Amino acid sequence: MARNKVFTARDIEAIVTIIRDWPKETINWDGVRKAAVKVLGYEPSRQGLNQREEILRAFQAKKGHLRVQPKDTSPMPSSLAVGARRIARLMAENRELELQNKRLMERFRTWQYNASAKNMTEADLDKPLPFLDKHVSESAKDEYGRVK
Repeated sequence: MARNKVFTARDIEAIVTIIRDWPKETINWDGVRKAAVKVLGYEPSRQGLNQREEILRAFQAKKGHLRVQPKDTSPMPSSLAVGARRIARLMAENRELELQNKRLMERFRTWQYNASAKNMTEADLDKPLPFLDKHVSESAKDEYGRVK
């Protein structure tokens, strides 16, 4: 097992695709690790995979889908099978996006409550970001690097 390997964006996307297209009725980290060898060239650790938000989200969504999905054992022609795999992958991606949207909405509600608690108005929240000028001397900037 290799240590301190960094996943590139391409590696992460390939592993997420492997998870979305998972062919079996059950999914586990050992299976994902073994399948990732084809992409990475080495077997990553479960913890390494689990640390990446995109991989973890895809794994959780797929595992949740497999729990509630009825077992379909009817054979399909190959052209329909390709379409069914694509639909399944898109549905898995949709579930991931719904989960991410839910998390973002919860975060927004928290921000909304905190802003309301500090008596901030919508106008305060909609103020544009301050202009950062890299060519201005340090004495003309405040402690956050904004032009005074």
